[in-house]
Amino acid sequence: MKPFNPEVYDPLFNLWSKSNRKDLISTPIFKVVSWFTESPDKQVSRDFFHLESLDWVNVIAITPENKILLIDQYRHGIHRYSLEIPGGIAEKNTILESAQAELVEETGYVSEEWEYLGKVSGNPAILNNWCHTFLAKNVRKLHDQNLDDSEQIEIFETPLENVPDLIAQNILHHGMMVAALGMYFINNPLQKSK
Repeated sequence: MKPFNPEVYDPLFNLWSKSNRKDLISTPIFKVVSWFTESPDKQVSRDFFHLESLDWVNVIAITPENKILLIDQYRHGIHRYSLEIPGGIAEKNTILESAQAELVEETGYVSEEWEYLGKVSGNPAILNNWCHTFLAKNVRKLHDQNLDDSEQIEIFETPLENVPDLIAQNILHHGMMVAALGMYFINNPLQKSK
């Protein structure tokens, strides 16, 4: 086993070769594609399948009272409601504009204070996109929700210090949302009450 050295790590070194792309299925959210792929040592060579999608955005929206906005919506994949932070597909000109639009559309809230927290890959084995997380501070409600015709979203707020318990209880369980909140708490650890 080799020790890991982040200063010299290059995720683009010695990539597998890809050729003969095939678009198999196209939906409004993603495409299923295959590529004939070969490992650098030529030991593995066959078609591999993955999903192509636009990037996603998440917004950690904090009120002046240090409460976080949460949204609740039905999720088809798990056939249940899911408590989450605002987010969606990055469809605007920039990632930030997409995050700002999702916050307004899903909650009616706006912010003048935006901070980029980072990005994660949802499942790099099968997905090609990234999920970007923004912090929106001092959010305030200026608009009504402007939901897609397939969305029904209820808005909640809770003190920020409740979030770790909501994750521990699997009430907040969406992997991309939990990763986003993890990025937030790495940079903004909760203070232990005495």
